[in-house]
Amino acid sequence: MPLTLTRLAWLAAGLLTALLVWQLVFQGGLQGISLQLMAWQRDFHRALTMAITGLSGTPSPATWTTLLGISFGYGVFHAAGPGHGKAVLTTYLVSHGGARRRALALSCAASLLQGLVAISLVVLLVHGLGWLTRQAMGSVAWVEQASFIMVALLGAWLCLRAIRQLRASAAVAETASGKAHTHHHLHAHDQAHDCCGGHLVDPQRTEDWRTALATVVAIGIRPCSGAVLLLGAATLLGNFMVGVAAVVVMSLGTALTVSTLALASVFARGWAERRLASRITSYGFARLLGWGSLTGGLAILALGICLTLTGVGSPSSSTLLGEPPPRSATAAPDAAPPPFGG
Repeated sequence: MPLTLTRLAWLAAGLLTALLVWQLVFQGGLQGISLQLMAWQRDFHRALTMAITGLSGTPSPATWTTLLGISFGYGVFHAAGPGHGKAVLTTYLVSHGGARRRALALSCAASLLQGLVAISLVVLLVHGLGWLTRQAMGSVAWVEQASFIMVALLGAWLCLRAIRQLRASAAVAETASGKAHTHHHLHAHDQAHDCCGGHLVDPQRTEDWRTALATVVAIGIRPCSGAVLLLGAATLLGNFMVGVAAVVVMSLGTALTVSTLALASVFARGWAERRLASRITSYGFARLLGWGSLTGGLAILALGICLTLTGVGSPSSSTLLGEPPPRSATAAPDAAPPPFGG
C-alpha cells in the first residue's frame, strides 16, 4: 500500500511537471517552434484567402471543395498546436475519468462552440455594430480572458468536489472501524459510496452534467482567430454564409484532433485503473481516485490562474481597455484593405 501511494505521488508530480512544461511551450519557451507554427498559420491564412476569393469569383464544385478542404485542414492543424483547451480537457479526463462516448461528446461540443462563438462575434460586432474585422479581432482577447477565468473557476470547483469525496470516504472508513457489529451494512454502504464517488470510474451514470457543461464552455468560449479572419474576409467579399460554412467545417477538423487526444487520455486512465485495481482494496482504490481528482483540479486551477495573470499583463490586452470604436470611425467602406487585413 505505501508503495502504491508513493507511486501515485510521483504520478501527480509528473502530471504537474508536464503541465508546467506545456505552459512554458505555450508561453513561447521554444521560440523556434512557435515561430514555425506562426509561419504555417500565415500560409494557411493566405490559402484560405485565395480559396474564398476564388469561390466568390467563380463558384463551382472545385472551388467549394478547395475552400472546405483547406478549412478542414486548418482546423486539424490549429488544434494540433499549443492551446489551453486541450490541456484542460486531457487533464480533466485523465484525473476525473470519462467514458469514450463522453470524451467524444465533450471534444465535439467544445470545438463546435468555438466556431459558433466566432460566428456570433462577427455577426454582432461587424454586421451589427459596423466594426472593422481587425477591431473585431481585438475583442477576441476579451473573450479569451473570460475563458481563462472560467478555467480557473472550473479547477476550483473540481478541487472542492475531490475534497468532499475524500472527506466522505474517510468518514465512512472511520464509522466502519468503530462499529464492527454493523460491518456488513457498512461494507455495503462503502461499496455504494465507491460508486457515488465513482463518477471517476463510470461518469456516464453519476457525473454532474453541470461540470461537463462548464468544461465545454471554458474550452470553447475562446473563438479561433482563423475563423474570425475567415468570416471577416467572407463579409468583405459579400459571401458571409460561405464563410459560415467554412467555419463549421473548420470546427469539424478541430473536433477530429481534439477527440483523438481525448480518447488517448481515456485509454491511458483506463490502463492505469486496471493496474491499480488489481493491487489494492476498493477503499484504497477510491482514495487514490480522490487524490487523483484533487491533483487534476489543482493543475487546472493553476493553469487558469497563470493564463489569466499572463493575459492581464500582455500588451494585447492593454489595447482593449479603451472604449469600443465609434460608429463614425467604422463608416468608411471595408473594401480598401485586403480580406485578412481588415
